Amino acid sequence: MTNRFRHFKQLSVGMVAICALYIQSLPNIAMAQTTEPPIAAAPDLMWPNADYDPTIPTPRSVLGYDIGERITPPSEIIRYFEALQTALPERVKIFDYGRTWQNRRLIYVAIGTPEQIRNLDAIKANSLALADPRRTTPAQSDAIIAAQPTIIWLANSVHGDEISPADSSMMVAYHLLASRGDNRMANIRQNSLTIIVPSQNPDGRARVLANNEQAIGLEADADELAAERDQPWPGGRMNHYNFDLNRDWISLTQPETQGHVAAYLQWYPTILVDAHEMSRDETFFFPPEADPINPFHTAGQRALRASIGRNNARWFDNFGFNYFTREIFDGFYPGYGDGWPTAQGTIALTYEQGSSRGLRSRGRDGNVLTYRDTVHHHFVAAMSTIEVGARDRQQFLRSFYEFRRTAISEGQSAGNYFIPIQSDQASADKLAQLMVRQGIDVKVANGSFNACGNNYGAGSYIVSGAQPSSRLIRNLLDRNVALDRDFIARQQDRRNRGLEDEIYDVTAWSLPLMFNVTVANCNANPQVATNIVTPQSGLRGNVLNPAAKVGYVVASGSAAYIRFEALALRNGLKMRALEEAFTLEGKTYPAGSIVLLNSENSDGLGGKVALLANQSGANIVGFDDSWVTNGPSLGSPKAVKLRLPRIAIAWDAPTDPYSAGNTRFVIERNIGFNVTPIRTRNLRSASMARFDVLILPDTNAGYLTMLGEDGISNLKAYVQNGGTIIALGGATRFLAAPNVELLATRRETATPSGEARSRETSATVAGTSISDKSEYENTIKEDAADPISVDGAIVRVETSEPHWLTQGLPANLYVMYQGSDIFRPLNRANGANPLLFSSKPNLVASGVVWEANQEQMALKPYAMVQPRGRGFVIGINSDLTYRAHSDGLNGLLLNAIVQSTARANPGR
Repeated sequence: MTNRFRHFKQLSVGMVAICALYIQSLPNIAMAQTTEPPIAAAPDLMWPNADYDPTIPTPRSVLGYDIGERITPPSEIIRYFEALQTALPERVKIFDYGRTWQNRRLIYVAIGTPEQIRNLDAIKANSLALADPRRTTPAQSDAIIAAQPTIIWLANSVHGDEISPADSSMMVAYHLLASRGDNRMANIRQNSLTIIVPSQNPDGRARVLANNEQAIGLEADADELAAERDQPWPGGRMNHYNFDLNRDWISLTQPETQGHVAAYLQWYPTILVDAHEMSRDETFFFPPEADPINPFHTAGQRALRASIGRNNARWFDNFGFNYFTREIFDGFYPGYGDGWPTAQGTIALTYEQGSSRGLRSRGRDGNVLTYRDTVHHHFVAAMSTIEVGARDRQQFLRSFYEFRRTAISEGQSAGNYFIPIQSDQASADKLAQLMVRQGIDVKVANGSFNACGNNYGAGSYIVSGAQPSSRLIRNLLDRNVALDRDFIARQQDRRNRGLEDEIYDVTAWSLPLMFNVTVANCNANPQVATNIVTPQSGLRGNVLNPAAKVGYVVASGSAAYIRFEALALRNGLKMRALEEAFTLEGKTYPAGSIVLLNSENSDGLGGKVALLANQSGANIVGFDDSWVTNGPSLGSPKAVKLRLPRIAIAWDAPTDPYSAGNTRFVIERNIGFNVTPIRTRNLRSASMARFDVLILPDTNAGYLTMLGEDGISNLKAYVQNGGTIIALGGATRFLAAPNVELLATRRETATPSGEARSRETSATVAGTSISDKSEYENTIKEDAADPISVDGAIVRVETSEPHWLTQGLPANLYVMYQGSDIFRPLNRANGANPLLFSSKPNLVASGVVWEANQEQMALKPYAMVQPRGRGFVIGINSDLTYRAHSDGLNGLLLNAIVQSTARANPGR
């Protein structure tokens, strides 16, 4: 697994959760008395001397227990908020913003005064007015700010096994509604409107609870080895498709994020808290955040985040809670649940609580942290944040308006973005739609125009920089968002001294590169009629000559082509893919284009093709004459018959859960084929003959141990008999291992400039002298044979020679590269290297790749194909479905699956 998360975020394994319903089914079992701290039950203990209105439903009155006493299932959380709404409809309003893959409700809850709840539409309208200074003058904004409440958005538990924020959300709601006799609460109610998202990931939370029901014993076990804290793969951190929803805000691939962003854009909250958990032995984190900071964050935003952090510190001191700031959790990546809102002008903060991993957890110091403790800490942090937002209401609202106003002038200087009509128009359309779904104004040209030294045809998109979301636009569309030079210099120095760098996540994410879509940026302001692009549902395809006499052709190289090919195969249509470009009825089609012949299909092919064109968005051309004037004929051996692939994927340890889930998602939801997940252990002996393709997802290590000699023999027999194995990232390392050798390559050690020192084996070594500090640093540097690990950068790969793996792909692709794996090229006797990392001058497209890595990666294989017996082994040196960001690589994955299936000979 090349995707690296710091140790304190590794909550996917080892988190405990006790199912409330299961406990309720054991009424006669009492918790034994222990010497460990008892779990407090009274909600008023979370805020000393609080006076609560007895008419407000308490958590105990609805759920049967106090907050923090048990871990609440997603449905019970909603039930409590529904009870509050039923009791106080004038102060509580629930909104549904979507459904998860597993059909669970996604809700947010507005809590305010009766006047605020009556006027929610006006509050939303005022917030939208502040969000667009193009139509709201400074004087008008002053009038709005004079009366508008601060909108404070509390987003909880985006990771399903980060459990305490969701429970704390109920305590926050209860306190806001029931607390009385407190001057702070009067100010809070008058000057703020709180919106609570109780659980951003109910599917993951439910999985945590379900996985741990059987571990419940006589009492909650605090031991770190207790079974109740050992989550089965994949753990509960992720959603149904194993996505990290806290990285999905810029690409919006998952329904949980899509709904959340749409809800955000209805309100444009002033302050947003993204509440998390981290490892047991950490305390509590709140901003100021660590370096690096995204360059499009403003000084004013950072100051206001710090002011909230300072108030949090005051309250934590009052309660005796420990905390830390600045050391970790940076502010660079805009796809976080705090990074994306910050780019829109919201004061967004990440809060991280050291997790109890269940009801109790004993730390390294021997102390026991209870679940109630963790809920309590989040509750206090939330109330502190609300207090500051209400107290400094006008300052926060004015900051939001000014952020959006200055973004317009800054964006005007940065220029406009132009997305031309291009060969993969479907991906260009998707990129434009993705901008619109993030609140960005996009226009489509009604005629041709000139800009940036190019001519743009009608249908080209224009994204003006002079709009309130320009800082988000630059984050999404700029080729590179630069890290601070001093920060990079410090990281290079750390690497030179054999230390890990302090880069928390990826260093690149450019959507045009990941989509492989051409986007230009310049200061041109073309005079051309345009229309506003609105959110579209569904796809629009077209068939030219729908009653064709001979057949139909679909040009390769677009996302629509990918969808059509999968749909056609699933619907039983017969088709051929041409290995080379060809010219038919005066039009030239690229290699990989598919042809459907009337003679090879049942009657009514035209109607079926038209239906699939609308479902896929593909543009299809009917032809009445099969005569090819250039390239292979339609009946040539180079017109390869395609068949529906049967696809299996290794599922369970040791696969990286993200890679397994993201790959399955891309194949099922973006391409359109069904995938059968198979427990990895079954690959030791199970017959795989009924599957054409087996995908081995990325892994950090473990395939060799899990499969053993029997499993390796089984995989070799599978390929020998006509199957195809596709290995992603770390799985390629497994296939190339000396005792596996399914790929005739080897992983390289560091080049001589960074080569490890030879290890001494004798009891003594020859004496040396150390002349200066740099020599001393080199002496104490840890020996490392591997190249330096890359945290995540976009690099360019290029086709090396014509090959079926690259049919229909552009000459250059952009891939997210992480880790340190570099492979020796396959020699021609063993196979082909259809895709290579580009030469050093052209290698890095965006982000940070260490100099030594650039030298060694250049012109090494990115994709390798080795025929073995009647099948194939394909090794890809990255996780090409990483976060499902890389739409530009879907064609490569399609070819690996479909073209290998067409050429393998399973002998069935």
